[in-house]
Amino acid sequence: MRDILLVAELTIREARRRRILWTALGLGLAFVALYGVGFYFIHRDMVRYRPGAAVVLDSSFGFVVMAAMYVISFLGVMLAVLTSVGTLSGEISSHTIQTLATKPLRRSALVIGKWLGLFLMLVCYVFLLGGGVSLVTWAISGYLLPNVVQGIALVALQAVIMLSVSLLGSTRLSTVTNGVAAFMLYGLAFVGGWVEQVGSFMHNETAVDIGILSSLLIPSEAMWKLASYVMQPPAIRTLGLSPFSMAASPSTAMLAYALGYVVVMVALAVRSFGRRDL
Repeated sequence: MRDILLVAELTIREARRRRILWTALGLGLAFVALYGVGFYFIHRDMVRYRPGAAVVLDSSFGFVVMAAMYVISFLGVMLAVLTSVGTLSGEISSHTIQTLATKPLRRSALVIGKWLGLFLMLVCYVFLLGGGVSLVTWAISGYLLPNVVQGIALVALQAVIMLSVSLLGSTRLSTVTNGVAAFMLYGLAFVGGWVEQVGSFMHNETAVDIGILSSLLIPSEAMWKLASYVMQPPAIRTLGLSPFSMAASPSTAMLAYALGYVVVMVALAVRSFGRRDL
């Protein structure tokens, strides 16, 4: 365990040295600030020119916040892939991994430690952005998404899934090939999720089955759908008043599957890296 924590610390230090942490933090704060300014003027105009029942205003505010959460989910996935796509393959190609591999460190500790370091940075980043957007919205309008902490955690899990997939690819593929593969898999899950949604609205079982199959292959989009479902009021998601309304929400079994999926991906990464000739 000590070796894993040591590698995790070194991973975070490396990200800080390469200014990945500072760049992500600075741009994340800029995103929250830009959202706050935009939401302030949206709130002002809606209250001034379109007064109405609280449920109408809350529905409009909810749409704006959910749009921001959608962007955060995308940024989380991009950060997960870009920070992990070369974490092992880059060091293997440059032969710097041999410096660590020859020290009294198990290969499994290297893989799990790197995953843990990236995991901590990624989760903190998603919660920083999601929490910042939620707090800004609440400070300006008094509106807060239902189950917002649970929803942000699911968005973070979506990014962690892509982190684990990218880390596995990094044990065997080159950095560029791994990046292409990771983004293509994410795109496959994204398209499959929309196919399932359309199939649910049209009661097309074949389309729904295609979407479920894509979610089993890589459950990243399913976690966004579940996050979108839990963060919307029951009336809005039932009536389909928002483009983020889900006709069919992933079940608790899918959440358990996603958690198990992460464990399996990390275990496969450990096994693959352990058998690779350095």
